[in-house]
Parts: sequence; structure tokens; C-alpha cells
Amino acid sequence: MRHQQWIVCGPEFIEGDVIRWHEGVFLPDRYNRGQRVKVGDRAVTAQVLFDPVDGNEKLELEVVASEGKNAYQVGDTVRRARRTVGHDDTERLAWSDEEARASVVGSLPEARLRAMRETQTQTSKSTTQPGHTRQAPRKGATGAPWRRHRRRASAGAFVAKP
Repeated sequence: MRHQQWIVCGPEFIEGDVIRWHEGVFLPDRYNRGQRVKVGDRAVTAQVLFDPVDGNEKLELEVVASEGKNAYQVGDTVRRARRTVGHDDTERLAWSDEEARASVVGSLPEARLRAMRETQTQTSKSTTQPGHTRQAPRKGATGAPWRRHRRRASAGAFVAKP
């Protein structure tokens, strides 16, 4: 078996490419997505089956290999947004003829190339500018302010009764 060469591509991959990326695995919480618990990581290698022209549809990917927590089966089809898959560390498998790939990229419609560029600028903005920063909790904070108020209210109510 010959050595496979992986090229860091970010969000610049096309239909037919084999890509690999890492994603977090979380416990499902349908009521409060912000409080989901991360249980591990998963590495996914998949071939791009469908690459939408606009950003409203999702990529269709066929899993070639997967490892880690809750790994996918080989042959499963997963759907992801380009911005979810196209991080800075996303890699693609090099084609045996990269000149042929360059000609395919050159023949793509302008709308698809624009979508790839927009995704790339979105991911680079999100990595350069910090999103929401969480403040460290105060010393002695329980994380449940309503309990603190109830304790105070109930303690005063019992003291006031004869």
C-alpha cells in the first residue's frame, strides 16, 4: 500500500474529494443546547457526495472511516454544513493528478466558488475574533442564584413567625 498524502485545505474542497476532520461529541439536550456536555471527540474521514451551490443546503458525505466516541459505520451518509466541516485543520486526500483537480476547480460555477470563499472568511473571522467570553464564577457562587434567594426568603419567613 502506498503512502497517502493529506493536504490542509480548510473549507476549500469540492465534490469528489475525500476529507477528514475532527468534531466534538456531545450528550443530546433538546431543551438547552448551550448546556450540552461534551463526552469526547470523533475523527471522521468521508467523501463529498453532494456540494450545494448555495449555503442554505448541507453537504452530503459518505463515511470512509471513523474513530473515537460514537464512531460512524463505514458507508453511513452524514449531512453537515460547510462551516461545520471546513475548519482550519480540515484535510483532503491528494488526487493522483492534481492538475486535473485544478481544472475541475477552474470549471466550477462562480456561485460555488463564492460560497467556498464566504465560508473561508467566516471561519477565519471566528478564529481571529473571540466569540462569547465566559466570566469566571464568583467565589462561593453555586451556579443557581434562585436557591440563594429562596434560602434568604425562607429564613426570614421562619424567623418572623412566633
